[in-house]
Amino acid sequence: MNAVVLAGAQNSSTITDAFGVKNKAFIPINGKPMIQYILEVLKSLDQIKDIVVVGPMEDLGKIEKLNSFVLVPEKGDIVDNVKEGFRHLSGEDPTLILTSDIPMITREALEDFISKSHAEKADFYYPIIKKEYCEDKYPGVIRTFVHLDEGSYTGGNIFIIDPLVLETAAQEASEFIALRKKPHMLALKLGPVFILKFMLKKLGVREAEKRVSQILKIKARAVRCSYPEIGTDVDKETDLELVKKILNEGKFS
Repeated sequence: MNAVVLAGAQNSSTITDAFGVKNKAFIPINGKPMIQYILEVLKSLDQIKDIVVVGPMEDLGKIEKLNSFVLVPEKGDIVDNVKEGFRHLSGEDPTLILTSDIPMITREALEDFISKSHAEKADFYYPIIKKEYCEDKYPGVIRTFVHLDEGSYTGGNIFIIDPLVLETAAQEASEFIALRKKPHMLALKLGPVFILKFMLKKLGVREAEKRVSQILKIKARAVRCSYPEIGTDVDKETDLELVKKILNEGKFS
């Protein structure tokens, strides 16, 4: 399996402005940029062969120990950057794609997601994490949850895709990922029947999965994970303070 880490596209916010950076990936956390935590975990995985990092070259060039990664200049939005990353990978191996704002990600979390993805044949794998796991581990952290028949879930910031279906699914898949924090908009994209079921909390994981597969014209799978680090990204000051505390104390699982 290969990996693509996305650090492109400027996303100005109060936290990026506070540190004078154009992208969250380069916000310093306990002495090193956020993206470096993700890269160090990826490098420790035996399942990962080649790792491509897409982002602004002037910022990537300032990060230490990147000689073993393929650095690629950003091209535009998330779809453009994913495609650009894939252009620098050879072969037809499944590819793990990660955003660069999940610095608490662990080796165990990634191995769990990869292992569970291998259990079922599909073109596209997306992690979902139950609300209970998130609140038990990080009480008080505000996350967006989708209320389904089997419980409430939040989405992750990583996914696996088969390179052979990239052109077919890239645009639609990126829209689904972008809407993961807007459950009502996500339901709207699925159609009127799903809106009703969603409102009544009668929409099941497998039913939603089947509909997503129809829209993307590929076989998509939701992978139930128990590691909230996969979906705990840094969006605001309170997130950043939590991450600093956890990483400083070395509280991984």
